[in-house]
Amino acid sequence: MELQQLIREIHWIEWQLRTFEDKYGVLSRDFYEAMESGQLSEFDDGEEPHFHDFLEWHGLYKTWLKRERLYREMLSQQSLPEQLHRALHNRSISPISTNPAQ
Repeated sequence: MELQQLIREIHWIEWQLRTFEDKYGVLSRDFYEAMESGQLSEFDDGEEPHFHDFLEWHGLYKTWLKRERLYREMLSQQSLPEQLHRALHNRSISPISTNPAQ
């Protein structure tokens, strides 16, 4: 897997996680830790609509953790400047403007 593709996947998962965070008012890391420690067993009824949300949210966060670890591993195999050079070489990347007037 290419690093840029992995980053796109991470961003997509983060977008999905934010949907659950906004809906339930809890950050994903806190939800995941509570789920893993059994603190949310009272919500395991299987019939309420939130049950399916919680399963999806938990799975998304586990996937995010795996992708984040893979990103760190891939980045550790090359220097950051090397990755930036590769990205610039492989694509015609124009600088991102930080000037709002442009």
